[in-house]
Amino acid sequence: MDAALILFRIPINAKEDEEMADFTRREFIKVSGIALGGIILTGCGGSDSDSSASLPNGYTFYSLKTLSDSVDYWGANFKIEEFLGSAYICDNGIITFDAEDKSKRRGIFQLEVDFSADEPKIVSERTALLAGTTLPDKRVVGLCRNYDVDEMGNIAAIIEGNHKYSSDDHFGSGLYFEQNAAGFEPLLIAGQKFNNNERTSTGIFYCASVKNANIIASFHHVPVTPYGTTHVDSLVHFSRGSLDSSNILISRGDYLAGTDYMVKSFGLLDHNDNGDFCATAFASAPLLEATESATSDASKASFNFTAHVNAPNDHLLLSASPTASVSSGPAFGESGYAPRIDAQGNSYSLLVGDNDQLSLVKNTQVLLTTGDASQAGIIQHIGTGSVGPDGTYYYSARTDAADWTLFAFDGSTHRLILSSGNILDPGGETVVRTLFGVTKKHVDSAGRLVFCCTFADGTTSLVVGIPS
Repeated sequence: MDAALILFRIPINAKEDEEMADFTRREFIKVSGIALGGIILTGCGGSDSDSSASLPNGYTFYSLKTLSDSVDYWGANFKIEEFLGSAYICDNGIITFDAEDKSKRRGIFQLEVDFSADEPKIVSERTALLAGTTLPDKRVVGLCRNYDVDEMGNIAAIIEGNHKYSSDDHFGSGLYFEQNAAGFEPLLIAGQKFNNNERTSTGIFYCASVKNANIIASFHHVPVTPYGTTHVDSLVHFSRGSLDSSNILISRGDYLAGTDYMVKSFGLLDHNDNGDFCATAFASAPLLEATESATSDASKASFNFTAHVNAPNDHLLLSASPTASVSSGPAFGESGYAPRIDAQGNSYSLLVGDNDQLSLVKNTQVLLTTGDASQAGIIQHIGTGSVGPDGTYYYSARTDAADWTLFAFDGSTHRLILSSGNILDPGGETVVRTLFGVTKKHVDSAGRLVFCCTFADGTTSLVVGIPS
């Protein structure tokens, strides 16, 4: 099966001249539920004399799936009514995405794509997870609240049971792991003991990250024998996807390095093959909590930090809320959406400052701020991104002249890849926005990109961009 009907090349320095409708940062997060469809992409524009050697001259984009397309037609025969926004690409050609059909049934699907020919070809496709089906442990799938994919296409997922078919054995959510497309097996579910039988999972899971079959997850648990703090959120490392090899990294009540703030809960997280991880922590100052200032912003703060799984207590504070009592070191601003970490342990995050000003930060260095000029206009909002294996950071942003636009930062230069205003050629539809950064692995080691893209006629496509 051909992966695309028609292809066109988009220069990486395409210029935009069409002003798009207002689209806020919060709406960007919500857009993962937008209806999608579309077929072909092309762009206009010329060259840039200060181009970076680490980035290609342009990309050729191919449509992989569109609305009304079937997925796994020999299996679930699922017809796409709506894409849900996630898109992962692995070095072995596996592309993973999620979608919903007309009956509101949701699923996670994988395409095996052959990139060896002139055009990419889908050689196989499968349903990895589908609502309403029964897992090996008899849990009937209701919702997948969060999932991540590693370099080989293995999937770690937080799966909630269908309430209609739930039992005491399948209450709440569970952390599941699928390796080598062999089906999801439970790693930790509600009521299950871990940490040398000292703790019990409550089935409340928040986020999971998987790299090379190693998993870090944030979730809620209680002691088997009630003592001390009874309800705790923790980051837990599952070495090689094994519960027996799991260990708690950092928990509610632990102090953040160099502060008098104690962790209360966690936001999103990411980690790399070397065991470096980054996460958002929500914390409070116990002395302030005990005073009348307990309701003030100073008593509650968000922090981004990084550490290594072998030395989680030796963590480095990267950012902190402006109100936090931290003397020096981190960048200041409310933690933004989705921290990312590269192979060298550098962390990328978004910080929210005064008047909702957004900054893209690498470790503690501000790389880009709303109000800065770009190749597509003045930056108005900054979205999340994905780090390539070579350290190039790909991210989305909205400008005063273009809707959500895809950029790449190679360590010194911000380069435009794809912008609204690019049009289908000949006589096609205008690109409205790219949906990029919803998940963490939009780029593989060859620089190929996968993401969803919406068009002016209301359709969108799951597309792959190949360097040219």
